[in-house]
Amino acid sequence: MSEYTLYLGDCLEYMKSMPDKSVDAVITDPPYGINHSSHRDSSWMDTEIDGDNDTNLRDAVIDTFQNKSMALFGSWKSPRPEGIRGILIWDKGPAFGMGDLTFPWKMSWEEIYIFGDEWVGYRDEGVLRNHIICSWESHGRTHPHEKPVSLIKHLLSKLPSDFTIFDPFMGSGTTGVACMQLGRKFIGCEIDPGYFAIAEKRIAQAQMQLLLPLDIERSSPMK
Repeated sequence: MSEYTLYLGDCLEYMKSMPDKSVDAVITDPPYGINHSSHRDSSWMDTEIDGDNDTNLRDAVIDTFQNKSMALFGSWKSPRPEGIRGILIWDKGPAFGMGDLTFPWKMSWEEIYIFGDEWVGYRDEGVLRNHIICSWESHGRTHPHEKPVSLIKHLLSKLPSDFTIFDPFMGSGTTGVACMQLGRKFIGCEIDPGYFAIAEKRIAQAQMQLLLPLDIERSSPMK
């Protein structure tokens, strides 16, 4: 298997074909099950997220990798999954948290559900701050739910360095970029061809910046 493997297609179908022991840990941002639609002025304005009407996609990943270490982003608006070892809070900063404008607090944070026993490293604060993402597409944002590379790198720092990381909802490839920058093995799956192309480009750019050899196996089970 190549160091970086990207798949265009349905992660549920792909997970059925994955060889045993091909994944050591999962870091992903699944659909939250909240029927979210962005109202920000951008190319993704009023677009819906595939599978966001319930938590079935998230729960299928948890069931498949229930014995692995996992970090899954989530929302307080949907039921938390079972079997969580702990919950981290990502403080997104003051630029985020629109929501109900009549409510005098902004929900400028997201939950990260931690599963598994193979986390390592120093015992840090469970509220993760200073990981800021650009809030405007015109300034470089590539996905409506993009996460900061620095935040993913922080999560990766708590996993053994030889682990192969899987992101079944790769989006614009942030987890792949973080893995590339840290020399981690990565498998990513994305169902949207547009975001897959963005992810592939971002990961390749990260490779070029590090002047490292890149061997990406590009497969499209949708064809």
